[in-house]
Amino acid sequence: MAVMLTAVWAVLPLQMSWSGLVAGLAVSVVTHALFDRRWPVRWLLEHFGSKGFAELKAAGMNGMYLTDQALHQTALLASALLITLV
Repeated sequence: MAVMLTAVWAVLPLQMSWSGLVAGLAVSVVTHALFDRRWPVRWLLEHFGSKGFAELKAAGMNGMYLTDQALHQTALLASALLITLV
C-alpha cells in the first residue's frame, strides 16, 4: 500500500497528512486481519438475515467469498477516505 500511495501522491495533487495516513493504514490492516479470519464474515451474514447466502456454494458462486470481497472493498474505501480527508 505504501508503494501505491507514493505513486498516487506523485501523480495526483492529493492532500495527505501523516495522521490521515496512519489512520487509513491502521483501518486497512485491522479490517483485513479481521475479515480474513472468516468467522466475522459468517457472523455478519447470520445475524443480519443472510444465513442462506453464507451457505451458498453453487453455480460458481460462494456467498462467503463474495461478502468477504465486498467488505474488503468497503474497508479500502474507508482507508482511502481517511488518508485523503484527515
